[in-house]
Amino acid sequence: MRWWAQRDFLLDLFISTFMDLLKLGAGNLKLADTILTFSTPAGHCCPGAKHCHVISDRETGKLTKAANLLYDCYAARMEARYPNVRKARWHNKDLIDSLTLTDLTDLMIISISTHKGFKKAEKVRWFVSGDCDSVKLRDAIFNTSKEINHLIHYSYTKNLPLFLDVKRPDNYRLSASWGGRFDHLINPVDFPRNARVVRSEEEAAKLNLPIDKKDDLAYGPIDQPFALLYH
Repeated sequence: MRWWAQRDFLLDLFISTFMDLLKLGAGNLKLADTILTFSTPAGHCCPGAKHCHVISDRETGKLTKAANLLYDCYAARMEARYPNVRKARWHNKDLIDSLTLTDLTDLMIISISTHKGFKKAEKVRWFVSGDCDSVKLRDAIFNTSKEINHLIHYSYTKNLPLFLDVKRPDNYRLSASWGGRFDHLINPVDFPRNARVVRSEEEAAKLNLPIDKKDDLAYGPIDQPFALLYH
């Protein structure tokens, strides 16, 4: 029996141990409610960001933008506008930073498996905001994907060195995101699934890229380049 089946017992155990769970969502304006979502603070957790690097001050929400900004960061704007969003993302980062790999893995598993949307969930989207910024965090997510392996887990990343020469779980889909510090590492062998931001459907057509409007190409079975419309 998978240990998330013992939901009530494990929830009590983890709350007594960690006092709190990770903050997760279920869907948004773009994603179906069968997709559980996880976020960390935009910009603060994005070591590979370049052309979209914007941060929202943890206390005030004031935005600071990179000098070479080409694309404003929607996630950072949401943190600036909604203090509860900012608070939830920092809550996740603080928990991540405070735990060992083993404890973080356990916390991820119980946070997902006790979420109210878990029973009908089909996928987990890691980093709607933020990015994977450490080996510990990467390995905890991979461990969680292997344990909760009936779900598809997926994410975008600009922190490409963290994923080079690393075997990913079979149910984990990774999209390399163009516009970062490590674009030179994107190639058909290491990162065949990659996403490029475009400003119009015409631009996507010129690049011969399909547009992913609901993450279908990010979590689908085919590794291929695709475009994302800037908003």
